[in-house]
Amino acid sequence: MDYNKIIIEKKDNYAVIFLNNREKRNALDYEMSEQLVDISNKLSIDDTVRAIVITGSNGIFCAGADIKEFVNGINKAPTQHFKDMDINVNVFKCAQIIKKPVIASVEGFALGGGFGLVAASHIAVAGRNIKFGMPELNLGIFPYCIFPYVKRAIGERLAVKLALTREIFDETYAKEIGLIHYIEDEPLKKACDIASSISTKSPLVLKLAMEAINKTMSTSLELDYLALLRIINFCASDLKEGAEAFLEKRKPEWTGN
Repeated sequence: MDYNKIIIEKKDNYAVIFLNNREKRNALDYEMSEQLVDISNKLSIDDTVRAIVITGSNGIFCAGADIKEFVNGINKAPTQHFKDMDINVNVFKCAQIIKKPVIASVEGFALGGGFGLVAASHIAVAGRNIKFGMPELNLGIFPYCIFPYVKRAIGERLAVKLALTREIFDETYAKEIGLIHYIEDEPLKKACDIASSISTKSPLVLKLAMEAINKTMSTSLELDYLALLRIINFCASDLKEGAEAFLEKRKPEWTGN
């Protein structure tokens, strides 16, 4: 696969994945998601890589979904939505697919899917003046695919509250609730230092450790069910209305259909 929306850099015994969809603030469109899943599968069998850093290019982590892609894809047949579901779900399973420690380095925005990538990582480092949040309900959809990871990272009731209120918050609050672990002026340097330190440890012990972590932190059953709810939501006219209203900068007119 050609990687036009991600960049891979290998450094000693770890790798850095840069989200590189700059025109869309590194939005997680379908093409980028496919590429993330593909590189995750490759890194999972690369014994020269013992830890992964995921970050964004151009000072932005990920501003969420590509809303224009939402609008254009809403009229797909349910069978196509079901086919797309694997990629949409697996992009948030990347840490489990890779089976290696994943460290997120966050700058700019971590909204929607970007928020989910932070929650799904094992360790998260943030810069300054970050915007975190799950604003999906504003578009007429719930954050189905990321919700299990958010709930695991910050707790059930707080995850529910943030999903329903769509609150946007900064790195200070993100650290307070446990979504991130460090606040740094140079988050990528800190993330790479952590990955470098981890990669010096026993390869066998790291494999066993990640097997233990993934098995005891599994969200697979929840995700499979939530993905089906997502398909139903994608077939609803309210999602089309919400996405179009967002792009047109107007208040949506919900019909309940």
